[in-house]
Amino acid sequence: MSLSPAAFSAASYDYVIAGGGTAGLVLAARLTENPAISVAVVEAGEDRSGDLSVNAWGLTASMLGNPLYDWAFSTTPQTSDDNRVITWPRGKMLGGSSGTNFWYWNRASQEDIDDFAELGNDGWTWADLLPYYLKSEKYFAAPAQQAKDLQIDYFNPALHGTSGPIDTSYPPIYNIIGESWNPTYKNLGLASHGDPYGGNTTGSFTTLISQNLQNVSRSFATTGYYKPNAHRPNLKVLTGALVTKVRFATPSSKGAPLVATGVDFTVNGTLHTVKAKKEVILSAGVTQSPQLLELSGIGGAALLKSLGIKVLVANDNVGENLQDHQFTSLGFTANPGVPTADVLNDPAVLQQAITDYTTNRTGLLTEATCSTAYLSFAQLLGLSSTPPMPASASAQSASAQFAAPPGRAKQYELVLKKLLDPQQPFAQEIYTPQGLNFPPVPGAFITLFGLLSHPFSRGSIHINSTDPTAYPVINPQFLSNPLDVDILGTIALHLQKVARTPPLSDLLMGNGTVYAPGYSFITPANVSQHVRNTLGEFQHPTGTCAMEPQDQGGVVDPRLIVYGTQNLRVVDASVIPLQPVGTIQSLVYAIAEKAADIIKQAQ
Repeated sequence: MSLSPAAFSAASYDYVIAGGGTAGLVLAARLTENPAISVAVVEAGEDRSGDLSVNAWGLTASMLGNPLYDWAFSTTPQTSDDNRVITWPRGKMLGGSSGTNFWYWNRASQEDIDDFAELGNDGWTWADLLPYYLKSEKYFAAPAQQAKDLQIDYFNPALHGTSGPIDTSYPPIYNIIGESWNPTYKNLGLASHGDPYGGNTTGSFTTLISQNLQNVSRSFATTGYYKPNAHRPNLKVLTGALVTKVRFATPSSKGAPLVATGVDFTVNGTLHTVKAKKEVILSAGVTQSPQLLELSGIGGAALLKSLGIKVLVANDNVGENLQDHQFTSLGFTANPGVPTADVLNDPAVLQQAITDYTTNRTGLLTEATCSTAYLSFAQLLGLSSTPPMPASASAQSASAQFAAPPGRAKQYELVLKKLLDPQQPFAQEIYTPQGLNFPPVPGAFITLFGLLSHPFSRGSIHINSTDPTAYPVINPQFLSNPLDVDILGTIALHLQKVARTPPLSDLLMGNGTVYAPGYSFITPANVSQHVRNTLGEFQHPTGTCAMEPQDQGGVVDPRLIVYGTQNLRVVDASVIPLQPVGTIQSLVYAIAEKAADIIKQAQ
């Protein structure tokens, strides 16, 4: 990374990767295993891998909105959510969002991944992807006492990698809130009955986190994939450099696939070009990969023409199909003596916690929450068999969102099938041991979150300027499908039930009947407004460069090559065609690992 932009761009490389985030660094590391292959990575952010906020779990939230770490995007006013503007954090650093996320190491369900193949992607089943989940992971077993406290007796070591670049483990320090989680769900009949990492389970469990146990710090793409390989002479990484467009050769004939020859990028306002001999790979993420395609002349013809951009490949699917995990929340006041992270609002306590962490890697900043639950819609309703069809479902089956392109109808069919399957998770519930008020209010609080794992609403991300520094228009259309409102309402009512169930209720004032500021008792009559008031997104966006047949809504094929091109790929979360359950970082690592093998096979 010590190369000057001029020296970096003076050379040509076999592969040029736009974006040194989660997927980009996986590709860089794997492709340069062959010393005869050269790779250049262009990344807009800087290397922050040594920063305290990156490495101390308790300071993770401090990066949100901070331009040193976060692009700090935001959505358009959401018309179905009372015109609220929702923050849209994305990691702006070497390692991307793997350096700013909240460390959870979940997996999608088997059916989630098998649905990729159902949507027309040969070679993308659970069986195909599981080896790559394992390849990316290095699991560290929990000590016996910790395993007992966190009730992880369901754990199956065969489902976890042992030699991958990303360390996974359970947090070394946890509190009574986390210890109460699984027993609470067990009392509700919602205990896990198998290792959730096997792809076939519902119920509560203790999740792994992406953590290096040796120094109690974040394990992510920079530390796992880049740093150990930074010495390779065939790997060059330039930070502080914004990719502005993809360059193509003049087509050899009319209708011939475009051949990418490199990318333009700017450093401090100065334009440079770096050349690719084999391929250009976009790993700029769900927000910026479609932005780069459109800036480069690949996208909806009407949009590009309106901005004066020459249409090289007309594809209305670029930037469409945006999905994300929407959430609702419910906060409660903790009993006196229950430890919560609210104590860190006291500057003196925070400073002591920082001292504890920097001197001996202990203290409050190492207390990661690692409790979650995957629940089917039937379980949310207290049923063990097929749940009733929500009243809003029939009207939506022929809605405009799912009428065109044809692939959206197939997506709707697959998502509705999961909704009605009592064995398929449709929601994820987690907690944070603190209140959400800003500025903070005095007291000790516990906030429960409920994520809609498979949204029916679809949005888009598009440019509205030819200026590559201008943020694209992000419109997820949250709650635009009434089904999402109904299901999030069911989730919110279930969170209220969880809070009133022991042993968690034993930790809350009034056994879960005293709410944190900003929250109050919810009922079926007022829960829809509660959903709108508390709606947020959990930083798991997908879908804007979907891997599907082009006539079904796709942007890339199963080899991740952009339709209409010969050697331009997209490898990041934007290719995920259908939102899976759980956090997506492990899935993005797995996709990138598989993509590296696909690329190697094409060499």
